[in-house]
Amino acid sequence: MLVSMLCAVDFDFSGSFRTRAALRNNSAEKDGGEIDSRFQLALDSELADGLMLHAMFEVGDLTWGGPGGGLSTGGVNVETNELYIDYYLPFLDANVRAGQQWWADHRSLILDDYFSGIIVSKENLAGLKAEFGFMKLEENVTFMQDDRNALMVNLQGESPIPFGILALGSYYADQNLGNVTLMPYATLQAGPATLDITPFIDYQMYPGDNDEMGFGAAVKADMDMGSMQLGADVLFATEHGLSVLSPWYQNGLYIYGIGANHDGVNLYWGAPYSGNTDSFVSAVGKLRAPVKENLTAFAAAGVLTDMGWEINGGVEYNVYEDLMKVSVFGAFANGTEGAKPSNYAIGTSLSINY
Repeated sequence: MLVSMLCAVDFDFSGSFRTRAALRNNSAEKDGGEIDSRFQLALDSELADGLMLHAMFEVGDLTWGGPGGGLSTGGVNVETNELYIDYYLPFLDANVRAGQQWWADHRSLILDDYFSGIIVSKENLAGLKAEFGFMKLEENVTFMQDDRNALMVNLQGESPIPFGILALGSYYADQNLGNVTLMPYATLQAGPATLDITPFIDYQMYPGDNDEMGFGAAVKADMDMGSMQLGADVLFATEHGLSVLSPWYQNGLYIYGIGANHDGVNLYWGAPYSGNTDSFVSAVGKLRAPVKENLTAFAAAGVLTDMGWEINGGVEYNVYEDLMKVSVFGAFANGTEGAKPSNYAIGTSLSINY
């Protein structure tokens, strides 16, 4: 019956494969390293006009020699990343997506992850693209009103400049515990220069008379000079900063951030702009330059308040355009005034996207 069902429905396949390795030391300056592999497979099918089914499964991450990846071992390592239907509502001229899915805010400051919930999207609402979302963050005890949920409204426009505004609130049912975040954003273009500005205001509710307010902004600037691209990422947050769900903000660093070519070597990031007891600043400068056809060099340097500074660099090689990429990177970081020890990371990764 399963075979006949699969034969009766047409699926489009896409996905990715990744293997990466890193030599590095940890926060206690002990040397080590690891290799891991991951495979993701996505299936899409148009079951009827306006009705789509999507699923994405992940095999791994398997660490070579680790549980499920060692000699003569195997484990339960298949996960469901996404599983939802996307249905077009003619009377609203909108789409509703229900199930386990992925969503990210403009700069991945609050959320960039999979979750279970519902998102209604409309391409034209008074000239704006609109998204309305409900996210089930924690179910907890089934027959008690102790769940954690989130509500989201995201509006985007293109004129006179690309802009948007996100309102997101999360709360625990029947508790005075939650937050409300307002995050406008805009992108300015002037010739080869691009400036992206994302300020935020975060009101945090706690039991008793202990509410707090946090402010901050993420600013990203890029300059395309033809022979190279220059960039800067600056993130500022006052005391109490920003309430986060599952952020994935990338500042261009590896040890003091989430690296683009290896997101698992960071040691101290952990959203330091959330729940911070003092103001926080992350300032990073970056550059990219082509070396020859399909080979690009990159580098970045930055400093973080009460943490330290980092410098990194490497190369990316497109083996097959838009299909297979190999990268090599190195990073060194040192704590400011003894706040953190000296750390290093040297790594490589191979990724295939299809």
